[in-house]
Amino acid sequence: MAESAHSTATLRLAMGNLRVVHPITVPDAAVPAADVVPALQGLVNAVVEAAEKGKTISCRKGCGACCRQLVPVSRTEGERLLEVVEAMPPSRREVLTARFAAAETAIEAAGLKDHKARSDRELSTAYFALGVPCPFLEDESCSIHPERPLVCREYLVTSPAELCAGPKQEGVTPVAVPKVSLAARGMQDEKDEWFPLAMLMAWKRTRPPEVEQRPGPQWIQRFLKRMSSASG
Repeated sequence: MAESAHSTATLRLAMGNLRVVHPITVPDAAVPAADVVPALQGLVNAVVEAAEKGKTISCRKGCGACCRQLVPVSRTEGERLLEVVEAMPPSRREVLTARFAAAETAIEAAGLKDHKARSDRELSTAYFALGVPCPFLEDESCSIHPERPLVCREYLVTSPAELCAGPKQEGVTPVAVPKVSLAARGMQDEKDEWFPLAMLMAWKRTRPPEVEQRPGPQWIQRFLKRMSSASG
């Protein structure tokens, strides 16, 4: 069977003092937005690499304090993550389903299910105080690291790793990384809302049934347009 055609374009981005040149490859055919997430992951990785250049990053495998923070996920990323889970062996999916159910129960009990009812800062503080681990966290490391959300890639610190576990994050020094991940929100529909990663399975029960398909380059154009709007 012949491989489907792909297009590659070299993006040249200027974000503050950062200059990023990155090739991005996507299918020519009409595909769901989730299919271009790998290309977005590569772009975010390139931006992060430019931002961390010359800095000593404290984050290491086995340091999972940040994996108890609120992780906002866009609809497009949510669809991609569901595909990742559905491709796992049944026994693995069963373990993850139980973890997501436990996280959902804890979030609901704390009155944090309606994340739009609080300010972002208030919600983030209350969520972190729960200490609910990301369902994908194992041995204090991300079990889906290559597929982790875009916002997770953008969070790096140069301060001692142990400070990240503090309830008020005192002394934590994040690397200033342009929040490219924000452009994934509303990529399919401007009305699309983000949701906490730990509520992925809850979102699955209510997600929009229709799945629009567009040529890969068109999805990237929509993403870049949202990037431009956010920075402008």
